Amino acid sequence: MRNVLKDVYIPFGSQYYRAPSPHPDEWVKDIQKMEELGFNMVKFWVQWRWNHPTEDTFFFDDIDRLMDLSYAHRLKVMLNIIFDVAPAWIYHRYPDASMVTLDGRRIGPQTQPHRQIGGLGYCYNHDGVMEHFFRFLKQTVKHFKKHPALAIWNVGSEPELTSSMAEMRLYADNAEKMGNMLCYCDHCIRKFRIWLEEKYGDIEQLNKVWNRNYCSFDAVEVPKTRNTFNDMIDWRMFFVHVLGENIKRRFQVAGKEDSGMHPLMCHHVFIQGFPVTSTANDPWNVGKYGDLHGFTQMDDAMMIDMLRSCAKDKPVISAEMLMLPGYTLDLAPSIDVNDVKRFIFSGIAGNLKGFIFWQYRPEILGREAPAWGLTTLNGEPTPWLNAFVEVGSVLQNNADFFLEAKPDRAKIAILYNPENQIFAWASTGNEKNATNSLLGTHRALYERNFIVDFIHPIELNDNILNQYEILYIPFPYVLNKKICESIRNWVHVGGVVIGECYFGAWNAENGHHEKIIPGYDLHKVFQSRQGTVEPAGEDGSVEIIVDKESPYLSKDMKVYGDMVKAQLIPEGAEVLARFDTGEAAVTIGSYGKGKAVLIGTYLGLVYHRKHVFGNGAFIASLVSMNSNIEKPHILNDERVRVDIMRGRNDDVGLIVQNLEDEAVDVTVQLPIQGIGRDFEELFDRCKIQTVSDASGIRISVALDPREVRIYRA
Repeated sequence: MRNVLKDVYIPFGSQYYRAPSPHPDEWVKDIQKMEELGFNMVKFWVQWRWNHPTEDTFFFDDIDRLMDLSYAHRLKVMLNIIFDVAPAWIYHRYPDASMVTLDGRRIGPQTQPHRQIGGLGYCYNHDGVMEHFFRFLKQTVKHFKKHPALAIWNVGSEPELTSSMAEMRLYADNAEKMGNMLCYCDHCIRKFRIWLEEKYGDIEQLNKVWNRNYCSFDAVEVPKTRNTFNDMIDWRMFFVHVLGENIKRRFQVAGKEDSGMHPLMCHHVFIQGFPVTSTANDPWNVGKYGDLHGFTQMDDAMMIDMLRSCAKDKPVISAEMLMLPGYTLDLAPSIDVNDVKRFIFSGIAGNLKGFIFWQYRPEILGREAPAWGLTTLNGEPTPWLNAFVEVGSVLQNNADFFLEAKPDRAKIAILYNPENQIFAWASTGNEKNATNSLLGTHRALYERNFIVDFIHPIELNDNILNQYEILYIPFPYVLNKKICESIRNWVHVGGVVIGECYFGAWNAENGHHEKIIPGYDLHKVFQSRQGTVEPAGEDGSVEIIVDKESPYLSKDMKVYGDMVKAQLIPEGAEVLARFDTGEAAVTIGSYGKGKAVLIGTYLGLVYHRKHVFGNGAFIASLVSMNSNIEKPHILNDERVRVDIMRGRNDDVGLIVQNLEDEAVDVTVQLPIQGIGRDFEELFDRCKIQTVSDASGIRISVALDPREVRIYRA
C-alpha cells in the first residue's frame, strides 16, 4: 500500500491472537506456517483487561513474544487495541462504571461469545473510566511503537455503544426489546443536557424543535418511548456524537505518542449488523479519522461501497473477512475458492487494498468455538486455507496493478441519513425498514453493473451533488431543510433525484409532519404530490403496472410496492406507472434543467426482502432512462457483475462474477477504448479475445455457477 505503508504490498494475512487463544505452544509453528503460505501480515489483539490486569501493572509479555516471532518470519503486524473489555479493577474502583438500561439494569461486567475474558458494559460518559481508557492506549503505543514488526495501529475495532453485546442491539430490530436501550445512567443524562444546550443554544429553540415548554435545560427529560421523534432522534444522535468524540481522541492520543511512525486506522461494522439506533454506529463518524480505514467484511457489496464512500480518498482494507461464522453446534457451510474470490475481488472492485481473514485457527473458547478458522482446531490446513493462499498469491503477483488500479467513478449516489434510520425505528418499530430499503436499491443497481456511492447529510452540498447524475433516496421520510434546498438547487441545474414515498415528510426543524408531501415545497420540484395513502395490502405488497417502456423491464415482469400505497397526484408530472387499481404510482417531473421521479411506495424494500426480479429491473430502469452512464452491458441479460479496474498506461483489469446458481455464457459490451490485446485470466491463464467497435470492446465468457474470473489486459 503506497504512501501510507512504506513498502509496496497488499496487506494479506489473518487475525491470529485474542488472548488467551491460541495457546503459546502453538505460536512458533503457526507463525512459521503463515510465512510459508505467503502471508505478509498478521493481526494481534492488545486487550485492556488482559494486558492491564491491575491499576499499576501492564502486561505485554505475550504480545512481545508474538511480535518478535512475526519479525523473525517476515510478517508485518497490525495491532488491534481492544478497549471494550475493561479490567475487573475498573468496576471495583468505580461501582457506577456500568451502563444502565432503560428498564434499570446495570449490565457490566459480562462476557460474550467473542469477548470470553469479560469486562463488557462500562459507560463511555464516565470520566474516571475514560481517564484509564486513554492511559492504556498511550502506554500500549509507547511500548510497541519502535518494534520493527509493527506496521499498522488499529485503534478502533468495531467501535459501538453496546460493547459487542448482541442482545442490547435487538431493540433496533424489535421495538418490544426497548428495555435494553442504553444508556440511562446519571453521567449520560447530565452530558446529554449539556450537548443539547450546545446544539440549540437556548431553551426556546429546543422547545420549538421538540414542541415542549421547558424553562431550562436542567428540566429536559430523556425520552423513554418511541412515540415522538425529534427528542428520540436527538437522544440517539447524542451517542453517535459521544462515540465519535471518543474515536477522535483515540487518534489524537495514539498519533501524538507514535509521532507519525506508523499509520493509524479504525474499522467499523456495517449498519446492517450494527444499527445506529442501538449501537451509535455511523460509518462517517469514524471514517473521517486516521490514515486509512477498514471494515468487518461480510458477503454484501453495499458494505464495500459505503466503506469506500465514507473513507473518501484514504486507502481502505478488509480488516476482518468474516467467511465462516458460527457457534458451537451452529456451524457455517464450507467455502471454496470462488467464495474467497468473491470476497476479495468484489473488495478490489470497490477499491479495497488489503485483506485480513478472521481468523487463522478456529476459536477454542466460549460459544464462538469451533467456527471461523482457516485451519482445523489442531492447526491442520483446510481446503479453504489453500484457496485463500491461491488468491493471495495472485494478488501479490499483481500487486503493482491492484494497488494503482481504480474503479470507474460512480455517477449514482444513494443518500444515507442516520437520523432517518432512527426515525424508521421510532415510527415502525424496526430500523431495518430503512436499512433494507437501502440494501434493496443498491442490490438492484449492483446486479445490473452500476457503480454506486453513498453520501451523508454532513457532506451533502452543491459541490458533492455535482459529481453525480442521479441521487436515489429510498425510505426518505426524514431529510431536513438544508438537504432539501441542496436537492432543489441541484435538480434545477440538471440533476435527477429519485425518491420513494413520504419524501421529506417530517419537518425536522419544527417537529411535525408536513402537510403537503413531498415536504419542504419539493412537490414543486417533483411536479407531483401525495394524495390518499393506504396500507399496501394484506400480504404487505401492492402491484404496480408500468405504463412506459423501460430499458430493463419487459411487459411480463411484475413490480410490487411494500408497506404503503400512496396515490400520487400529478401537477405537471408525467405518469410512469400506476397501481393495479389505476392510481398514479410513479411520476416524473421536470424542474429547471433536471428531473424528479416520485414513487408512491417502497420498491427497494421489496427487492431486498423478496428479490422480485421486476423490482430490480424497474429500479435500474428509472436510473437508466434518466442518465447516460457508461458501464458494462450484458447483452444476453444474465445476472453477471463485471467491474473494470483501470491502472496506468492502459493497464486494464476485469472482475467477472456469475451471480447465478447456474452456468451461463455471456457476451459483455465494455466501455473501454484503445485495447488492442486479449485479456488473460490470472488464475488459469486462459485468454479471451476482444472485438472492438465504436462503443468500446466486446468479450464473451463462459462461467460456472457462482464462478468468479479475473482478467488483465
